[in-house]
Amino acid sequence: MPLTNLLCGLLETGVNQLHQLDSSAVIKRKQLNGTIISASLKELNFPLYFVISDQQVDVLNKFEGQADCNIRVSFNALNKLQDNHQLTHLIKTGQLEVDGDIQLVQQFAKLLTDMDIDWEEHLSHKVGDVIAHKLCYHAKKIHQGSLAQFNKVEKQTALYVTEEIKLAPSGLEVAYFCEQVKTLETQADKLLLSLNNKLEQLAVKSNKRLGANSLAGK
Repeated sequence: MPLTNLLCGLLETGVNQLHQLDSSAVIKRKQLNGTIISASLKELNFPLYFVISDQQVDVLNKFEGQADCNIRVSFNALNKLQDNHQLTHLIKTGQLEVDGDIQLVQQFAKLLTDMDIDWEEHLSHKVGDVIAHKLCYHAKKIHQGSLAQFNKVEKQTALYVTEEIKLAPSGLEVAYFCEQVKTLETQADKLLLSLNNKLEQLAVKSNKRLGANSLAGK
C-alpha cells in the first residue's frame, strides 16, 4: 500500500472517530457540506483532498476535479490557522498560501482541530469517574507544561537568532537605524538648501557683473 493511501486512511479514520466524540462536529460539517479542500504541507509538498459532507470527512490522495480551496501551509503554522489575526501575517511571511476563500480556511481548521470533547466523561464510562478525573487532570498538566516549554524554546530561539548569530536585527537596532536614516535625510535636505542658496547668490552676482560690464562698454 502506498504511503499516501496509508496516510489518508489514518487521517480519515482518526478525524471521523474524534468527530463522533465531538458535540459540535455535526454543525461544523454542515457549514462545509459539499466542500472540497486541497491541503498540503510545504515540507511534504503533496496534496490531500478533504471531501466534507454532513455525515463524515473523506480523505483522498487523488481527486478528479477542482477543489473549492487550495491550501499550502508550513507545519509550524498549523496551530495558528484558527486565529483570524494570524492569517494575514502567515500569508505575508510565506507560511501560508491560499487559493480560494480565506473563510473556508478558518472553518476547515476549526473542523479538524477545534473539537469540543469531554474526555473525562467518555473515559468515565471505561475506567470509572475517579480514574478518569485523575487521568484528565494529569493530561492537562502535561499539556500545559509542554506548551510552556515550547514557548520558552521559541523565545530562546528568537533571542539566539537576533542576539547571538545576528541573522535578524532586534527592535532597538531597527529603531536606531531608522533614526539614523531620518538624521541623514535632514542633513541632506539642509545641504541641498545651502547649495541652492549659494547657486542663487552666484547667479545674482554673475548677472550684476554682466550688467556692469555692459554699461561700461556703452
